Amino acid sequence: MQFYSNIPYTLKKSRKRRKTISLQIGDKSELIITAPYFTPISEINRFVQEKQNWIHKAIQKHKEELIKSKAKEYIPGERFYYLGESFPLEAFFEQNEREGLFFWDNHFYLNAPDVPAKKREYFIRWYKRKAKEYFTARVDFYSREFNLRAKSVRITSAEKRWGSCSEKDNLSFSFRLIMAPPAVIDYVVVHELMHIKEKSHSSRFWQLMESAMPQYKLHRRWFKENNHKFVL
Repeated sequence: MQFYSNIPYTLKKSRKRRKTISLQIGDKSELIITAPYFTPISEINRFVQEKQNWIHKAIQKHKEELIKSKAKEYIPGERFYYLGESFPLEAFFEQNEREGLFFWDNHFYLNAPDVPAKKREYFIRWYKRKAKEYFTARVDFYSREFNLRAKSVRITSAEKRWGSCSEKDNLSFSFRLIMAPPAVIDYVVVHELMHIKEKSHSSRFWQLMESAMPQYKLHRRWFKENNHKFVL
């Protein structure tokens, strides 16, 4: 395993009459580089540097496709994310007990008939309820911190848009965001609150973000590398 910057890759050197360096994404979303046998490592690293934007996008797309190809089954032992950590599921059906999803002692407990659509519905309901509570509290906290006021907080089912701020300063957040780590959630909350001051993603907006949250770029990158995890 080789490394360039923060990009790990497997290098395969070919003794055939290959004249160019090529790259591909492997079955486990790993980067594989094939190069002529006597190619210097410095030249290979330069090639990786030139292609790093494509590499990040290709790996991300591959991860998303892997997740989508393996739909959630809602079976015992399957893991689901909440506030950045994954927890195992205990699934069962007790007709005499209240149906629904519960979280206790670092486990999800799902009492529901063996119908995937119904089980998924219970997860969404639970996530939305927790998201409303948590995001409202964080918006209140940062509103006081930055002397800004959002008119409302709404929870959506958006799959790729984590948050938004309307022209009238109403904030919306995807319930899926509750699966992310608290620091990443705070980044989205602050991001949308800054839109109360500046609606577009202008240079002024990013200056506001830099002032409010100097580490925001790390959180933004986290989304690019991890949003494939939050598919139900």
